[in-house]
Amino acid sequence: MNSAEESRTWSFILPQKTVQVTTRQDGNHYHALLDQGQPTFFGKVEQGLAGELLAALNLTPANLAAELPLEVISTGLRYLIVPIRQGLAHARIVHPAFEGLLAKAGAQFAYVLDVPTLEGRHWNNDGRLEDVATGSAAGTVGAYLVKHGLVQSDQDFLLHQGRFTGRPSQMHIRIKGQLDAIQAVLVGGDVSLIAQGRLLSLPGESVNRN
Repeated sequence: MNSAEESRTWSFILPQKTVQVTTRQDGNHYHALLDQGQPTFFGKVEQGLAGELLAALNLTPANLAAELPLEVISTGLRYLIVPIRQGLAHARIVHPAFEGLLAKAGAQFAYVLDVPTLEGRHWNNDGRLEDVATGSAAGTVGAYLVKHGLVQSDQDFLLHQGRFTGRPSQMHIRIKGQLDAIQAVLVGGDVSLIAQGRLLSLPGESVNRN
C-alpha cells in the first residue's frame, strides 16, 4: 500500500461538535492525529484557591513557575493547568475530595506541567490511577503554552508523560493560528495495535470515514 492508501480520515459527530482523526499505518504501528478544534479559556485561578490546589497536589508555591498562572482551558474537557519548574516527581493527589476542589476552579481534571522539560502528569481524581498519555489534556497544554509565548504556533512540539508509570510516552502537538485567535489544536502520536473492534452508529447518529 502507498502512503495515500494507508491514510484514513474519520469524522466523529459528537453532541458538542464534530472532530476529525487522521490515521496512518506504518508497519506494525499506527500514527493518529486528532483535530480537537478551538480551545476555550475559562480564566486564571485566584491566589487563595491556587494555594489550596497546589497543596492538594502535594506541591508548594516553591514548585511553581512563578511567572505563569494556574489556568482552566478546554477543548472538550476542562483541565486545570498547573505549571511548575521543579518537583514533578513529588506531585500526586493527596486531597480526599479533589474533584470538589477542582469544581471550585471550574475544572474537571488537573494536569501538572513541568515547563522546562515539557513533561506532565495526570491522574483520575481519586489519585489512584496515573495516566500514561492524556490526549485530551495535551491539547489544552498546547493552547496554554502558545497563549503564554512558551512555544510557537504552527510548529510541532512534543509533550512527555508516563515516565513515572514505567511507560514513557510522547504526544505530538501543533497549535494552528495566532496567539489571540487559535484556530485548531492538533494532538497525535504513535500507537501499537492491541485490539480490534467495530464502530457502529446508533439511530440518528453517524460515524463517517473519508
